[in-house]
Amino acid sequence: MTESRQIALQKPNHILSVDVEDYFHVEAFAGTVSRESWDQYPCRVVENCRRLLDMFDRHAVKATFFVLGWVADRFPRIVREISNRGHELACHSFWHRRVDSLTPAQFRSDTREACDAIEQAASVRVLGYRAPTWSIRRQSLWALDVLAEEGFAYDSSIYPIRHDLYGIPGASRHSYTHACSNGQTLLSFLRQL
Repeated sequence: MTESRQIALQKPNHILSVDVEDYFHVEAFAGTVSRESWDQYPCRVVENCRRLLDMFDRHAVKATFFVLGWVADRFPRIVREISNRGHELACHSFWHRRVDSLTPAQFRSDTREACDAIEQAASVRVLGYRAPTWSIRRQSLWALDVLAEEGFAYDSSIYPIRHDLYGIPGASRHSYTHACSNGQTLLSFLRQL
């Protein structure tokens, strides 16, 4: 096991995470704001990230930043700044598409593109993943197999509730090691209520 994977698998006491996306990326706008038009909207993500980074610095807090590949591609300086200030970079997809709306091949391609953008921006290896809108559900658990095959150490995509867009009712509210159907394992940090 690599040193970075061992570090990622250590049980933390507290976890703080941030989804690095802009207001027009959210699922609520998916039907009205096309991906092709994203460049037409004023971006707030860089300034908002800097505010969080400054606040975290003031309080000596470190977090995991789940970065959208689209953001890393267009604003690599903020991704480098997040990393340079000592925070972990993780993947939040490239196009913010719900995992349960993708095929395994589309998911793998989107994830690779996102990781490439993040890794190119900050020269760090991405070990964690969070699905847009926590969209890994029972019918899309195959995504955890893909993540393990792609070398991820952990996932933070499952919300242990019943909701029309996300969630796996009855899922553990505590971190655990997920045994993938391909024989690999992946640490799951579940969304806490």
